Amino acid sequence: MPSTSGISSSGPSRSWVYAVVLDRTRADGGDLPVVRVGRVNGVNRPGGILRKCRFRGKRSILAGSVTPYESDGLRSKLEVGLALERELIEKLRREGYRVTNRPPRATCHVYVIELDRSVRTHRDVKRNNPHADPLKACLYVGQTRRTPDERFREHATGSGLKKGGRHLKGKCLRLRPDLYEVFNPMPLLESLVLERELAEDLRGEGYTVLGGH
Repeated sequence: MPSTSGISSSGPSRSWVYAVVLDRTRADGGDLPVVRVGRVNGVNRPGGILRKCRFRGKRSILAGSVTPYESDGLRSKLEVGLALERELIEKLRREGYRVTNRPPRATCHVYVIELDRSVRTHRDVKRNNPHADPLKACLYVGQTRRTPDERFREHATGSGLKKGGRHLKGKCLRLRPDLYEVFNPMPLLESLVLERELAEDLRGEGYTVLGGH
């Protein structure tokens, strides 16, 4: 298991994946303790994790379980953190720890919206789609904890949009369930991965694609 040696004890706030020891005496007689794996943001050193998470009772961080993370340029910080969290859960279970994390629930959706072709005139859209076929549709690929229908209404009206969604207000034509319906629903990590990969695949097929991150 990776060591925490070499991790600075000070500096800017960071995000971490960790395992906390919940009980060192197991009811099933196992030698290794009961642990729970988690993620935390806004902590500048491993020693601050327990204070930030406010665990009840006397707890400790499992030695060697702490890993800092951030976006790697391709994946968002959230996707990187979720992937590391799942990898740590699987590793600890293989080693014989009792890990209390429940299996991820399939509560998320990926969706595709067909947009008015006028969005192609935006400079950043052109830059991100240099090989787009002008005869193919312009699409937005997104990920949500809501239903695709709910998210479509938000995009169509501009409600809840981030700055990156400014091209969508008034430009949404229809949902394209033929491009995503077979995949839904899925856990959060899978939805983030599919959102990114589906956008890349559609762009590779000549569509003008927004979103996908």
